[in-house]
Parts: sequence; C-alpha cells; structure tokens
Amino acid sequence: MEGMWQELLDSAQIEICVADWWGARENCGCIYRLRVRLLDVYENEVVKFSASPNPVLQWTERGCRQVSHVFTNFGKGIRYVSFEQYGRDTRSWVGHYGALVTHSSVKVRIRLS
Repeated sequence: MEGMWQELLDSAQIEICVADWWGARENCGCIYRLRVRLLDVYENEVVKFSASPNPVLQWTERGCRQVSHVFTNFGKGIRYVSFEQYGRDTRSWVGHYGALVTHSSVKVRIRLS
C-alpha cells in the first residue's frame, strides 16, 4: 500500500529490513518482544522473525537497545509486513510504564547484482 509494485517485490532483488529501539525507565525494568511477519496477498504468513531479548532489570540501565533483522531470499508473493511489538514493566505498576519504544522502521532495499 505504500507504493511498492508487485514485479519489484517478486524480483528476488530486494531485502526487507526491520529495526526497533527499545529500553526501560531507570526506576522500572521491562520486558520487550518483537514479531515481524511477511504475508502473502491473503495475509497468510510466509516467513517470520521474532525477538525476545533479556529483560532490563530495575535500576540497571537507562539506554536504548536495538533489535534488527534483514529478510532476504523470501520468494515471490509477499504483499504485506506485519510489525508487532509487546512491552510491559517488570513491577506490574499501574500507569504508563513498561518498555519505551522509538525509531521503529521497515525499509525495502534493492540489492545490486
């Protein structure tokens, strides 16, 4: 839906690159998960990537971490990308805690032969 034509998607000359930055508040740890699925025209899963990095513990760090993956050689018929994130805090606090997520991206790169 974002302007990629079917012939290019089916040419086997592209890569689909996904990335996400995540982290925790300093005073509350978090758990983060990412699941990305490449889907066909009927929204059936063709290939997937998932990541469940180790949780960030309370009071241990404040920086962001990156999760990324590059899909290659996935064959013909890909029409959609499903990008799902999950995050929650490790303390079960009420409110806006949990994983902090930023700079999520899905990029299509053309491979030069």
